[in-house]
Amino acid sequence: MSWLKNVIPPKIKRIVGSVSKKNIPEGLWCKCPSCQAVLYRTDLEQNMEVCPKCSFHNRISARARIDTILDKEKRKEIGAQIQPLDSL
Repeated sequence: MSWLKNVIPPKIKRIVGSVSKKNIPEGLWCKCPSCQAVLYRTDLEQNMEVCPKCSFHNRISARARIDTILDKEKRKEIGAQIQPLDSL
């Protein structure tokens, strides 16, 4: 038996054991790979994936870049239904 189990009174054990981790949604926060700052995900998206602390440019997908450049109402994607004939 651990000496710590003998030191902590049983009432405190029940209180500490009943406290659970708060429900924080996954993907709400992210860390900048350059300066290691913890950033709010929506702030980073509004800043076009650029860290406000160190101006590091995170990678964004081609679809996200097209969405920021072009109007969503007036664009028409051609060739979206084209699939390769031979996958190899």
